[in-house]
Amino acid sequence: MTKMRLGLFVLSIALAACGPSKGRGDDGDDGDDAGPGKEDAYCPTAITGKVFAPNGTLPLHNVTVYAPISDPEPFPVGVQCSKCASTLPGGAYASTSSDPTGSFRLEGIPAGTDIPIIVTTGKWRRKIIVPTVAACADTAIPDGVFRLPKNRTEGEMPRIAMVTGQCDGLACILAQLGIDSAEFGSSSAGPQAVTFYNGGGGAAPGSPQAAPSLWANLNELKKFDVVINSCECTENNGNKGSPDQLRQYADIGGRVLGSHFHYTWTKNLIPAWQSTATWNGGTSGTPDLVDMTHGTGMALGQWLIAVGASTTLGQIQLGTKTPNASVVGAATTRWLYASGANPTTHYLSFNTPVGVPIENQCGKVVYAGMHVSEPGSGNTVNASFPSGCNLNNFTPEEKAFVFLLFDLQSCVGQIF
Repeated sequence: MTKMRLGLFVLSIALAACGPSKGRGDDGDDGDDAGPGKEDAYCPTAITGKVFAPNGTLPLHNVTVYAPISDPEPFPVGVQCSKCASTLPGGAYASTSSDPTGSFRLEGIPAGTDIPIIVTTGKWRRKIIVPTVAACADTAIPDGVFRLPKNRTEGEMPRIAMVTGQCDGLACILAQLGIDSAEFGSSSAGPQAVTFYNGGGGAAPGSPQAAPSLWANLNELKKFDVVINSCECTENNGNKGSPDQLRQYADIGGRVLGSHFHYTWTKNLIPAWQSTATWNGGTSGTPDLVDMTHGTGMALGQWLIAVGASTTLGQIQLGTKTPNASVVGAATTRWLYASGANPTTHYLSFNTPVGVPIENQCGKVVYAGMHVSEPGSGNTVNASFPSGCNLNNFTPEEKAFVFLLFDLQSCVGQIF
């Protein structure tokens, strides 16, 4: 026997000793599963549904839905560098994400009774128990079941610092989203998910501290996952001493969102952020447009139609716009902008630290060049909170703000 024939003979013996390969669905025994030479057919078990904001009525895009193998550990307290990862806390039998209509199909989950399913984005996380999941079928879940938590009893929530301002009622959007009033507080020492600080005007519950006690204190900032700054009707740079504290907070993973005059952090106060856009206004023609040249911008355009904020893909009708930024920097994402030459950028975002590779970035900043919740929203900014808020509907610009608020809290980087 030649060496080649001997080698093939030995290989055939080795393969025979290993036994027959098992196809997907084979039960692993030596019996006849589906007739001679056949394998079991794959039998998909899945649930379908939509993911909503805490109010149970506003669908959300890009929320992770998964069937956990075990209960995840609680989120760490305080600001974190939230990098995108290929694994999920507690492990997963299967996972997916909601599409621009909020819809999802989760396939590959266990069948049976009382099946736990988790919905999560950023530090929002809620576990829902599905009473019955049928094997080898799609189980449809009614709208409103899969939503983010309204309070910390229902699940986990990010800690949000809400700075008031006389010209924009951004806090009303949190109330409109369905966050329970018991989660609004006036001291970071309290257990509430949202802590108010007094900026230049606006209403807040209780007796909050002045905004500089937050902005100028990195240790105070570190208590929060998100900082939201409402327009104060002026740059008001006098109450923004030690602005580098906010930069440091964003660099270690903090999320910062501001409207109108809070461009001053980027234009005037934090040199490292000045290159993110050209801060000289621009023209503000109509219609207002969605930048769909990037994937998430396309999702925003589709989502705005799905939630009734637009009737034409790629367009939106905005209210009070404030032209402060025009061309965005190379590493900045443009979301909404005006028609015409040298158009104003209405919404933009960038990762931090600015100017380093994405694998070294941790935080995000979003700027809204408009008064998001005034006028026309029905919110009375300087009335008591939340009684001065219109909780019945969102304006188009408020819905766009919601999209970016949740995108702001998503992980930074790519999954490899």
